[in-house]
Amino acid sequence: MKKIVFAALALIVVMASCVKDPQYPGVSISNVTYNPTAVQADDDVTVSATIISFNEFSATLYYSVDEGSFVEVKMTPGAEKDAFTAVIPGQADGAHVAFYVEADGALKAKSATMEYVVGAIAIDYSVLRLNELNGNDKFIEIYNAGAEAINMKGVYIEKDGGQNWVGSNVVTIDAGGYLLLWGEDKVLDHLDIDTANYIFHSGLSAKKNVRIQLFTPAGESIDDFNLTNIDLNAEAYGSVEAPASYSRNADGNWYYADATPEAANVDGVNPVLGLEGGVTPEPPTPEEPDYTNLMLNELSGVDKFIELYNKGNVDLVLTQGMYLEKDDKADPVWVSDGTVTVPAHGYVVLYSEDLLNPDEPQYPESIVFHSGLSAKKTVRIALFMADGTQRDIFTRGSTGEWGQTISEVSNAFARTPDGGDWKLAEPTPGAANPAEGEDIPQE
Repeated sequence: MKKIVFAALALIVVMASCVKDPQYPGVSISNVTYNPTAVQADDDVTVSATIISFNEFSATLYYSVDEGSFVEVKMTPGAEKDAFTAVIPGQADGAHVAFYVEADGALKAKSATMEYVVGAIAIDYSVLRLNELNGNDKFIEIYNAGAEAINMKGVYIEKDGGQNWVGSNVVTIDAGGYLLLWGEDKVLDHLDIDTANYIFHSGLSAKKNVRIQLFTPAGESIDDFNLTNIDLNAEAYGSVEAPASYSRNADGNWYYADATPEAANVDGVNPVLGLEGGVTPEPPTPEEPDYTNLMLNELSGVDKFIELYNKGNVDLVLTQGMYLEKDDKADPVWVSDGTVTVPAHGYVVLYSEDLLNPDEPQYPESIVFHSGLSAKKTVRIALFMADGTQRDIFTRGSTGEWGQTISEVSNAFARTPDGGDWKLAEPTPGAANPAEGEDIPQE
């Protein structure tokens, strides 16, 4: 019971600490940095920020030394548009400096507080990297590729330009180790962790454009995952939603891969497309069209149609010049004009000209075959590629003489199931054939 009560109290504390600085429409502060990043005794420190506002405002830097009162310094416009700077005067070795930037006008905004210690040993943050991002399980993983442990105090993450996590002094990543951060909507699932230090305060989607940036305490960019065109993944893989994680392969590029929180990534096969910045590999070579997957699938002498089926995973264009022969006619009864495509695992239905009303055509010429189709005669229908290669054939009748009257049937001639053996079955033009049927009478 004590453990449950403690967890509940921890959750309350975390929720209280999750309160963010208010966001004011029409004014924003971003790109807050300081230079030099390794501050030594008596170094003047220049603080820079980008401030955008629709109204007039004043920009002020507030800094304190060793937790003393905050001192105000007016910021001045820099050389670049919306850039402002101010200087924190040099301090003694060991001094702890905290600062933030504020814009004040008709609207107000305040940046997050940043800190540095004068004379602190410089840390090489460049060995840190975003390693795995998961919008399904809602976690961010950071990897330390260096040879020494790194204290994460002041290191921060931004999502879509807004700060959502800042490292504290108790968070350290061992050399070759991982730091796992959970989304705040996962707090109840992870009461066993120190939530105040290992929770990021925003959502994380597996099916939306998103930008996750990792920064040094001085505001320098360490790593940047910037997915700006997620639709490219739908075109390549059939869906924009990440099946598991955005994960870094051994080559340093981002791929879709199984989730491996706090463990070495498994190399994925499909690269994440639509990323800005950094190297994005080319998508896999598309599968080549295979016309052996194209077949006659259903014919009806009652409803006067011929159905083609594509059993493959790639759409197939009925290339110009493909044709159908009926019986022993010298001329094809249908020739493709190259405008019709049979979708992967899909159908195209061709209709007899007998169904057309000359005054009110029902079907475009591209899907009309110029002959009848009987339910009570021997028949031969053959599908050919443009080069004359026979692709598929259907025959009914044992005499080999086509167009002879034999027993009449009321159902369609259909492969059951799609692509299977020829049987008699209920007609299903443009839809899946039944799984079973009856034998086709040949006399």
